[in-house]
Amino acid sequence: MSHDEESIQYYKRRLEGLKAARCVWEPLWRELSDLIAPTRLRLCGQVANERARYDKMFDATGSFALRILASGMHSGITSPARPWFRLRTSDSELNAYAPVREYLGRVENRMREVFQSSNLYNAFHLGYGDLGLFGQSCALLVEDDDHLIRMIPLIHGTFWLARNHTQVATTLYRQFSWPLHRIVSRFGLERCSGNIQEHYERGNMEEVFVINHAIEPRLIREMDKADRRNKAFASVYWEENACGEQGFLEESGFDSNPIIAPAWELMADDTYASSPAMMALPDVRALRILQMQMGAVIQLKVNPPLMAPASLKSGYQSVLRNPGELTYIDDPTAHGLRPLFEVNLSLQELAANISEKQMFCKRALYEDLFLMLANMEGVQPRNAMEIAERKEEKLLAIGPVLENIHGGQLSPVIERTFSIMKEKGLLPPAPPEIGHHDLKIEYISVLAQAQKAVSTGAIERLISFTGNLVAVKPDVLDKIDADKSVETYAELLGVPPSLLASDDEVTEIRRLRDEAQQHSQATSQAAQIAPALRQSAEAARVMTQADENGGTLLEKMGIE
Repeated sequence: MSHDEESIQYYKRRLEGLKAARCVWEPLWRELSDLIAPTRLRLCGQVANERARYDKMFDATGSFALRILASGMHSGITSPARPWFRLRTSDSELNAYAPVREYLGRVENRMREVFQSSNLYNAFHLGYGDLGLFGQSCALLVEDDDHLIRMIPLIHGTFWLARNHTQVATTLYRQFSWPLHRIVSRFGLERCSGNIQEHYERGNMEEVFVINHAIEPRLIREMDKADRRNKAFASVYWEENACGEQGFLEESGFDSNPIIAPAWELMADDTYASSPAMMALPDVRALRILQMQMGAVIQLKVNPPLMAPASLKSGYQSVLRNPGELTYIDDPTAHGLRPLFEVNLSLQELAANISEKQMFCKRALYEDLFLMLANMEGVQPRNAMEIAERKEEKLLAIGPVLENIHGGQLSPVIERTFSIMKEKGLLPPAPPEIGHHDLKIEYISVLAQAQKAVSTGAIERLISFTGNLVAVKPDVLDKIDADKSVETYAELLGVPPSLLASDDEVTEIRRLRDEAQQHSQATSQAAQIAPALRQSAEAARVMTQADENGGTLLEKMGIE
């Protein structure tokens, strides 16, 4: 057995194990998809005409709330219209150094240009919808010849994950169906199986074949080699139904982990996460039943079952039932056509119950948080501080999720992009002062700033309290470090560092101010002394000036 055949057998066994571990989640995912977003799930073996069935949806509240959640997270966490991250060193004093600050700013701008030119933001938006619905999203961040990087968002249900001891997704197996022409274009005809080559010769370009792809850490490799079979992460493709002698379609790898798989709320030993849609699921189920009942009640009221005299049985087809039409009947009972029973159920009761369930569904999917600007009365909040003040409880509730997205999605994307740009020589030279200092990522999106802005209230209350004490004990101000207060407050608000003067600049400004004040004081004192000096000089001139007799006043006074 060849090396490729042995490896393929290993990957097939691993895939079967991952499928068995995931199968317990699939019924729940299928129900979520059926009732909220039918197009977002494609389980293995699902045929094309079953992928987007809307016949089980009777209320779209969950769908609308999920769409708002995805859009709100996209604009609040990774809006392409404003900076949402910045780079810092681990040394706060070094961050204030002008050359370091300029270097980090240039790196940030270049990375944002790369993100803007790629499909990163479209993939983020799709991923937020999967996070809200299924609890996790998954994508691959790969290099691209045209845009440097490219995100491959994966449809939920088409991939299987495994996480390491730190809950980071390091293993991914996926399965996808491609038409023949795409397979040949991607891998080359010579790498394909005989079956594909036969279909290619017949011209069956739209014939669909199933392809498997595996990514996992390469445990055995030669560290001193950098070829495709010795990279840190293995990446292999093979045909699902190829014969045993058929090798890999492609065997390569990645220098760093390309799997981007954030989780909404992940329990300690779980591979797949829970989601807000799962919390909303009981209300979504109830809405489906209530809407069906509402439709049945309306139908009974609008088009009730009728009873009629037996004499109409043979001629019932001639009875006119459209609005305004008149049917003449010979009815000895004088009752004619009438409803079989009366529907006394109030539609208002059903409507109130439906409205209550819809509200619970929206709350579970955080619609009130992401639509707060539209739903609030009065003056709308204009910045992160006002958002924090008005929605502090919701912000605290979504805080852990925000941390999961930062650590599971954004940090891996930024770090991998930084590595690719560094390898390609697309970063400016670093100043020598950075040395071996590690760079860290700081998030400054609207939601991240709103999270931090919750803490600014404590600073404001401290300053206000201290200000009130000044009237009683003025020297209490000595306890407040005003410079540190301003720096901390600015950091919590996400103010760009360039807006704050560095410590050296502040020292120089204060030195010049002190010198100016000293000079001003000296000038003021000189202005006060000048009249006296002028009077003294005038007196001395008079006393030493000779009169018409040739003598001075001093001589007459006997002083000289």
